[in-house]
Amino acid sequence: MVLDRIVAAARRSFSENGWAGTSMRAVAHDAGVDPALVHYYFSGKDALLDACLQPPEGFLESITAAQTTPMRARGAALVNLLLDTWEDPAAAQVLRSILLTAAHEPVARSRLESLIAQAMVGAVAERLDSDDRHYRACLASSQLVGLAFLRYVWCVEPLASTAREKVTAAIGPTIQRYLNGPLEPR
Repeated sequence: MVLDRIVAAARRSFSENGWAGTSMRAVAHDAGVDPALVHYYFSGKDALLDACLQPPEGFLESITAAQTTPMRARGAALVNLLLDTWEDPAAAQVLRSILLTAAHEPVARSRLESLIAQAMVGAVAERLDSDDRHYRACLASSQLVGLAFLRYVWCVEPLASTAREKVTAAIGPTIQRYLNGPLEPR
């Protein structure tokens, strides 16, 4: 579909070149379409960036679904959800673009902060019983985002090539402790 090609080209450009280095004309060229078509679908570069920052389809729902896992297995479920999402090539391309764009674009960073606050921290905190549930959810989310960066964005070895079962076995208990284990007082 033409719209998908335009958004994919824009994601690549925003993540590699930033806001200033991305033009509607260059996106059209990379997508193999007439520049007028990009303007037809998007009123301007702001609208194009906004489309590029949408999470993969089903991503937010899958976080909510992982929260229905029994508490004793929820840490591993969240790690497996992250691994499943990033191992889907289409979803990984979207997430990588969002993270890389947010690294140098204030609008994208703000959007990502909102996504993490609502989708990750909010969804995780919603299903916790403790008074410090938002703090616990932030700790769990920080571990998951760090895992995504090291394994899938920066491809740091040996984590990047470690079998997913080993990753889940190593990180799942840490996430579990953040969710319902003992924490140092703040």
